[in-house]
Amino acid sequence: MLSFVMIAIGIALMIFRAFAFAVPLIVIGISLIPPRGLSPGKATKRSTSQVRTAHLEMTLDHQTGKIDGRILTGKYEGQCLSDLKLQELLQFEAEVKEDSDSKRLLETFLDKTHPDWRDYPGEEVAPTAHQLSREEAYQLLGLEVGSSEEEIRKAYSRLIKKVHPDHGGSAALTAQITEARDRLLGNQK
Repeated sequence: MLSFVMIAIGIALMIFRAFAFAVPLIVIGISLIPPRGLSPGKATKRSTSQVRTAHLEMTLDHQTGKIDGRILTGKYEGQCLSDLKLQELLQFEAEVKEDSDSKRLLETFLDKTHPDWRDYPGEEVAPTAHQLSREEAYQLLGLEVGSSEEEIRKAYSRLIKKVHPDHGGSAALTAQITEARDRLLGNQK
């Protein structure tokens, strides 16, 4: 009975977009349901639930309690969370920082798969292997292609104030913005 109450509360919390509390409640509730009439060799029907945000589509397997997600946007678009290394997951976390729903779902996944993930400082996230193109650098700084040196410097200053770790931002985003500036200005920093 407790398991069904937990699942019901979890579903209600999902309606109110409180995924950080809903998913663990549902998982725990499901894990408390005793198996009935399972015999070896008898096929079981799998039941899953899906939750979708702007950046993630998460799936919960009711039978096993396993959660996984598919990334819908950004650098890792189309990839499953379970296929990414911790450093890549932390980079994705930096990408979805402003979307609280996606961030909560990702944190739930990280809590389950990498319980100590919060102990990794942002500075240890591996830099991207992909070098930004000039067009990507302009886009990252929110500028039109061909913007002046002064516009590039102003955009960099404006953005770095928002994303720098000293101001509650992310080291990964700071590195990306600095890389964009360096790409556009060359050696004239």
